[in-house]
Amino acid sequence: MTAPLRDPARQTRTTGAPPSRARRRVPLVLCAAVAWTVFVVLHRVLSGRVWWWQGPELVPPLAFAAVPVLLLAAALAVARRARRTAAAVALVSLILGGGASGLNLASLWHRAAPAPPDAIKVFSWNTWYWDQPVSGMAPPPAGTPPRDVAAFYRHLRAQDADVLLLQEYVYFGADSRPIRVNDLDRLRREFPGFHIATASEMVTLSRFPVVLERGIEAGDSHVPPGSGWPDFHTVKTLRTDLRVGGSTVSFYNSHINSPVATGGLSRAQHDAREANLRALAADIRANPLPAVLAGDFNASPAMGLLRLVPERMTDAAPALRSLYPATWDERRPLLSLWRIDWAYTTPEIAVHEYRLVRSDGLSDHSGQRLVVSLSR
Repeated sequence: MTAPLRDPARQTRTTGAPPSRARRRVPLVLCAAVAWTVFVVLHRVLSGRVWWWQGPELVPPLAFAAVPVLLLAAALAVARRARRTAAAVALVSLILGGGASGLNLASLWHRAAPAPPDAIKVFSWNTWYWDQPVSGMAPPPAGTPPRDVAAFYRHLRAQDADVLLLQEYVYFGADSRPIRVNDLDRLRREFPGFHIATASEMVTLSRFPVVLERGIEAGDSHVPPGSGWPDFHTVKTLRTDLRVGGSTVSFYNSHINSPVATGGLSRAQHDAREANLRALAADIRANPLPAVLAGDFNASPAMGLLRLVPERMTDAAPALRSLYPATWDERRPLLSLWRIDWAYTTPEIAVHEYRLVRSDGLSDHSGQRLVVSLSR
């Protein structure tokens, strides 16, 4: 006698057979989506406000868009019963964190106006310890390649800029102490007719006359004991007011402290970064002149400290022809995932061109080239 056929579904229910592989994946996707969303919420609340969140802030900004997209893809692969929940949670994380992703969506539709004949060409660049040679007054920092000083100056001249905002006009000794650089004679030879302003480790070169120059002081509470160069720690922006035609324009050349100091992440480092950004913001708010602000902020789009940049300043990124602009680290092309160099302008300044300039091994940062003018 033939045995009756058994219902496989009924057998699974009655014998307690393991659930399907898709069903086993459901909790993992949901847990991952919920965990990431919690991280994004915490990031929005804590980033830039508490020092101990500096570690999570170092995540590549692109993750705030890529992770939710991957979670959405995973949600589509699980059982229908969990798909909506997982997808909804992933979408919430994308909405909450998308602004920190560094995606330059405006580049898809923004078209800058043609530059007028009297437009100003600006070049901003972190030079990576200026032209510090391998053999010289001090050993170069670890990882610094042999420097071709002639190539360094050729690179600067090749930008054909009217205003150059240069950071890390400094050498570092074997003990990681900053050493002042005095390269003014060579700068005058390389850029005849240019006006030169310096403060701390910033130097600004200009074809236009300098009306005012000053370093923006953040206070001496963040100077390490025994420092022989206090301004290096307290002055992280050089303001230079230039006479351009019949107008005066302020150019802010900034190099804000890195979140990672010699001893790693610390509250003191966070406080110093915040103090220098607040000092910069206070000067901009009190300045009625049209202004350009550019430099190395050591802050990615995912870092809340950028909230301290005054609302008066507008990011020039829409003029970039890049959906995901990144300026660091040029030494590792596949890991060049961070935009930490920024350019801002006040509403009186029109941005006609903005592009990133590769450093060809001369620095770990890309340069920023802008063509701007006073709005008509």
